[in-house]
Amino acid sequence: MAHDANLVGRKIARLRYQRGWTQDMLVAKLQILQCNITRDILANIELRRSVATDKHCCFIAQAFNVDIDELFRP
Repeated sequence: MAHDANLVGRKIARLRYQRGWTQDMLVAKLQILQCNITRDILANIELRRSVATDKHCCFIAQAFNVDIDELFRP
């Protein structure tokens, strides 16, 4: 997969770091929201090895309490 297919990975990692959250903490927050995601999936999204689904983006924005378009800003 080309890295340019994943536009949100670095931003997700940055938002998580700014909040002082571990990947496990974010995954726990996402699972509470009923998002089916594991730490491995999140790690692959952040490292741009795989793409985030539209559902993942919606849940992640909700967990961070930001508008979804924030995930796509550089």
